[in-house]
Amino acid sequence: MNQAINTFEIENQIESLRQQLQEAEELRFAISHGQVDAFVVGATDDSKRVLMLSGAYARYRQLVEEMQQGAVTVSRSGEIMFANQAFAAMLGLAPVDIFRVPLARYLATSDAAEATMLLQPHAGKAEIKATLRAPSGRQRPVRIALISASDEFNTLLVTERDEKDDEAGATVDAIRNGSVDALVIGGEQVVMLDSAQRFYQAAVDRMQQGVVIVDANGNITYANQRMVALLGTPRERLIGTSLRSRARTGDLESLASVLRTSTGNGSSAQAEVRLRRADNEYVSTLITVTAIADSQKMCLVSDLSLQKRHEATDERTRKFLGMMAHEFRNILGPIRNSVETLKLRGGLDEECRKLVDVVDRQSARLVGLVDDLRSINPRE
Repeated sequence: MNQAINTFEIENQIESLRQQLQEAEELRFAISHGQVDAFVVGATDDSKRVLMLSGAYARYRQLVEEMQQGAVTVSRSGEIMFANQAFAAMLGLAPVDIFRVPLARYLATSDAAEATMLLQPHAGKAEIKATLRAPSGRQRPVRIALISASDEFNTLLVTERDEKDDEAGATVDAIRNGSVDALVIGGEQVVMLDSAQRFYQAAVDRMQQGVVIVDANGNITYANQRMVALLGTPRERLIGTSLRSRARTGDLESLASVLRTSTGNGSSAQAEVRLRRADNEYVSTLITVTAIADSQKMCLVSDLSLQKRHEATDERTRKFLGMMAHEFRNILGPIRNSVETLKLRGGLDEECRKLVDVVDRQSARLVGLVDDLRSINPRE
């Protein structure tokens, strides 16, 4: 009887070991094939956190590097610990040039107090309007939004202010509803807590450019909201389809060429491609393809028709201002000539001479302003 019990216990132990071995083999297979993005560690519920593998967030980080809005992480003291390419470009510098430089150095003096308040914990200030000041002296009106805050670091989104475009404001509002739990300093990964990808996902999904990620076969594995709107096709109907199937026949070779060219990690190529919308109309786009991890490729899609409309509007504005400058100069010419005649004629009393001097000075200032206005339209 005892021997039968011992045999039964041994068989149970063997089955338990077999199950543990099978689970270990399944975990090994998942890790080696890139199916695991993170591990949950921590002895208690309070201490648990998610540790991301190095490639799990690389796609989102690269998209943040490519996005048009500036993203910057600053220490509690206000020093810049990370900045993406867009923010550095606003200052006309490289990201490495602004590492550990106080953010306040690049803000107008009048904005320093509000910026300091934005970085304080529980300040109740989520966004400010400020003027970004480049070392060259160029100034840019921007909107700075606090995306997340911790005891040591704050993450900010910097967007150029444009009253004609409310999309940037919508982006800030959408991202603010999430949280950033990942900090990247000097290109090195820092421990990432739960929901670490929310900032990247929200930022990419609200970008002003379309974003598509394709696998090695050219099939779409991700499309952001801008891409969905550009093609007029629900996201679920885009995922799994071939990007080539959306291209006009005459542009298939151009698309295939840029997908082939961007083979190395980080390499990129561009091509103008007409993409078919859900209504079978075609939209002209500029597609920039960048190779990323796991044989995947990221495509940034810019709407060229929208860009051309903006360029046409800018051109009309430029011509109008140039025409107005020309007309103002024609009006000021006789005024200046009359002033010179009065000054040469003489015989004016003291009060009249003072009045003529005032007209002379003010008209000279107007001529200078008109010349500045004409400089924006030198061809006219």
